[in-house]
Amino acid sequence: MGEPRFRVWFGERAASEDELRRIEDIEVVQAMDQPWEARLNVVLCVDANGAWLHWPGDTAEPFSRVRVEIDVGNGEFVALIDGPLVGIDASLDSQPGRSGATLLVRDDSAFLNRDEETEPPWEFTKDSAIVEELFGRFAQIADTDIEPTEATPAYTTRRGTVLDFLYELAALNDRHVYVLPGEKPGQSIGCFLPDPTEAGELPALVLLGSARNLVNASIVQDPDAGGEYFAQTLSVDDQGIASLQNGASELGLLRDLPAVPLDLRPRRLLHPADNTRADASAALEAQARRDGYVYRLTSEVVPGCYAAVLTPYQKVRVDAGATPYSGDYLIERVTHRITPSQYSQELEAKADSVSAARSEDVAEALGGGLSLSFSASVGIF
Repeated sequence: MGEPRFRVWFGERAASEDELRRIEDIEVVQAMDQPWEARLNVVLCVDANGAWLHWPGDTAEPFSRVRVEIDVGNGEFVALIDGPLVGIDASLDSQPGRSGATLLVRDDSAFLNRDEETEPPWEFTKDSAIVEELFGRFAQIADTDIEPTEATPAYTTRRGTVLDFLYELAALNDRHVYVLPGEKPGQSIGCFLPDPTEAGELPALVLLGSARNLVNASIVQDPDAGGEYFAQTLSVDDQGIASLQNGASELGLLRDLPAVPLDLRPRRLLHPADNTRADASAALEAQARRDGYVYRLTSEVVPGCYAAVLTPYQKVRVDAGATPYSGDYLIERVTHRITPSQYSQELEAKADSVSAARSEDVAEALGGGLSLSFSASVGIF
């Protein structure tokens, strides 16, 4: 694997070598159910008259486009973010070498979060069709990836920004709303998708052995998660009451065994604020899945030892020795850090289940450098 490289685009123009040299570091934070954000720290200089040179505002007007790409060393550039410049933070000093500016960039969902409005309700329209219509209103969204929904509510009313409304529809349909960089600058992809059911093409993250590419792993268990959810709805037609229940185990687990034994699962009620539809099954399923992620993994990728770029909304295999914590995780958050000499990745991921493991294997593997932090561990061995 070769040396990592990065490049930056200002609009349709690639940054020059001189502009790249003035970038001290870049941090890109990608998180599920949140706009992605990048911070580019740029060095400023002064001329003999004391005028500031290389001010980023000269070439990067507010809401102009900035795109950051990384090549981990395999010869392929991957876009980490593509969207508008939403702010510039300045640090100014009269002494040489002590001034700078931070360019704050967000993905194109920033355009969806500008104006709060109300509009007439959609009648008997699937939520996925509403999402398609709303994404189509923005020129920055060149393509969409939407998984259709089934229900056709009598009325669906929007109040607030488009992005807030899309988040609301996603929560009611067990979906996520997010905007991904396209293959070319200025051609973002609007997504309305559930959690993936299949693992992608990401190489495994390995904590132990000669193929190790992961360090400082911590796995925390939420003792209050993994509940079984219940809801009741009243039929307007016949005044009948429909009772529903669902849990992570019924929805399909990432691994062999449930994180919490079925007879010990806490019982939870779907909150009235989420129980707003005549058919509450989709909202119940969404809440059960969100609450089903019992384990949270935080770790760091060893620089130069992983030939792929991690991003949220993907599954990745984590090999943590012969412990029940080895298996597939859903990536929830990735922080990319780029400097002229190094590219690093930090990740947060989650799991709703554990892998079968023998007690003696677990005891042996725990001595190999894995840091585990948990408040309950019932029935996993």
